[in-house]
Amino acid sequence: MGARSGANQSYSHVESVQQAAHTSRSKGWLRGARVQCLCACVTIAFFLLTIVLYKVSQSLESDEAPSPNDLEKIAYRARVYSQLATEGIEEPAPQTVPLLLESTANREVVVSCYYNTPGNGESNQLLPSNVHPHLCTHINVAFARIVNKEIYLDNSQYETLRQIVTLKNLNPKLKILLSVGGAGGDKGFPEMVVNHAARKVFIRSIKAILKNYTLDGIDLDWEFPAMYQRSIEESGGRERQHFSQLLREIRMEYIREKHNYLLTVAVPAPETLVDISYDVDQLNMYVDYVNIMTYDFHYYTKYTPFTGLNSPLYPRPMEQFYLASLNINYTVHMYLNKGLDKSKIVVGIPTYGHTFMLVNPDNPSIGSPASGFGSLGQMGFVNYPDVCMYLRGSGDGAQVVFDNATRVPYMYKDREWVSYDTPQSVMDKANYIKEKGLRGAMIYSLNADDYEGVCQEGRWQEDSKFPLSQSVKNTLIYNSTRESRGRSRD
Repeated sequence: MGARSGANQSYSHVESVQQAAHTSRSKGWLRGARVQCLCACVTIAFFLLTIVLYKVSQSLESDEAPSPNDLEKIAYRARVYSQLATEGIEEPAPQTVPLLLESTANREVVVSCYYNTPGNGESNQLLPSNVHPHLCTHINVAFARIVNKEIYLDNSQYETLRQIVTLKNLNPKLKILLSVGGAGGDKGFPEMVVNHAARKVFIRSIKAILKNYTLDGIDLDWEFPAMYQRSIEESGGRERQHFSQLLREIRMEYIREKHNYLLTVAVPAPETLVDISYDVDQLNMYVDYVNIMTYDFHYYTKYTPFTGLNSPLYPRPMEQFYLASLNINYTVHMYLNKGLDKSKIVVGIPTYGHTFMLVNPDNPSIGSPASGFGSLGQMGFVNYPDVCMYLRGSGDGAQVVFDNATRVPYMYKDREWVSYDTPQSVMDKANYIKEKGLRGAMIYSLNADDYEGVCQEGRWQEDSKFPLSQSVKNTLIYNSTRESRGRSRD
């Protein structure tokens, strides 16, 4: 109501100014009227933008938060990313952005893998016993919730956590973290961060679970701080500030306890969300690294009814404005320009793809009109082995296209259209991480990778399992080790 009354007042002001200009017939009055008219237009535009943003956030919040086992949950972040495209961002996104920071720390390479506990929103049930102990440097067990300001896991999740921790017996260097939140798991965060007393309760629960299960750290995946605040002036900025205070208090408690526990945060790719939700300088100060969710860039919704690539490395040459920001390269440089150090940046790499149903099978290019999700997978999400099996079975004859500009593939047959990653495309992303001197890669998730080896992409049967994760690990760690040894011989 305030926006409407303000707009009406602005219109009335414009009319009075115009009448005065008409009466005076003087050039001076006319110039003044034009200036005031311009100011009124700016005011009106501001109020209209406020209304649009309010409606976007209201439509997002109107969807009831799904339960942990609801398939709707996995689509939450993708829908959030897609709705941002409706805000009409006009500023052009540059193809390249100059780096402002050089890495200030020489730390170990990170291959951080999310593992979704069985039944936690995943269609594939990867058991802890089938997780390779040497595949990742860090495993994030996902997802715990926040209930009454404390970390909450159900009994089966506690048992899964215990089994995952035993992998350290086979690989003592492996780090195990518990991830809290996740897509659609934001409930509990706002009331927990609101004041020091509430945050203290949460931190006590962190300390207890780290100690009781001999974990190496905690990963916070709040999607997203301050996003639903009705007024940035009243409470949105404070919620972002409270999250920064939480990070500081966790770090200070680690120091006080004299433990080298890890603190990591999952953060979004869209710049709009970054500006709303995070104080980047605080991330630099208090977290070990951030897992940037550089996927779900394109996903079918009623707001975005066209095909697109899930996780492109670069933009396509014809992409302009907001579309040119929907890729890994832009996101990395955006964070660097905001002051995040290279040693903190862990780039997200998906093991799943997105499916679309083409409106016209004769128009299968990127950006073509789509009428809904494809038939593969569920709700537009498809795991990598399902793509492999489709191409070998009912999808025989499908056209597979590797887009050289974006460095990722897509495939189509009839009305089916799928964006996905392959060992080659994730290797390109891992090489990008090496070339930029970033901290490492985050894989989401082990569950969606080919953990049974049905794609048979390895030389031996054991090599065929987790082909996407293996490709990332081999590129970032094994190849780096060989290069280091080669340089030492020179």
